[in-house]
Amino acid sequence: MPATGTAFSVDLLIVTPDQLRKITFKLSKSFKPDNSVNWDLQFGLQERKKTTDTFADVIQLKVNIQPALHAKAEATAKKGLDQTQTSAAFAAGDSAKLASKGEISKASANAAARRVIAVRGT
Repeated sequence: MPATGTAFSVDLLIVTPDQLRKITFKLSKSFKPDNSVNWDLQFGLQERKKTTDTFADVIQLKVNIQPALHAKAEATAKKGLDQTQTSAAFAAGDSAKLASKGEISKASANAAARRVIAVRGT
């Protein structure tokens, strides 16, 4: 039986005020063979030393969003990041940087990225 909804993805971008860090999000909605919804988040961190430099990849994470957070993922895809999520994204960027250096686990960095969806207000 074909999926009853529409699969899609949305790209979101945050650049820090100092313009030295770029955080990218790709939220993707898909459907499993049983027609249940699946949400994935691709989280990327890029940095540069000065604003005239090109951004360089630091780390890319792919995170599955738990079903309990699907409504928040949908709201984020439709409305963009809210202020709380933007703050959480900066913290997730810090965690991603630590993971890229081996200072925390990739699982911890994934959890920080997932938290960006979890903290959404309404």
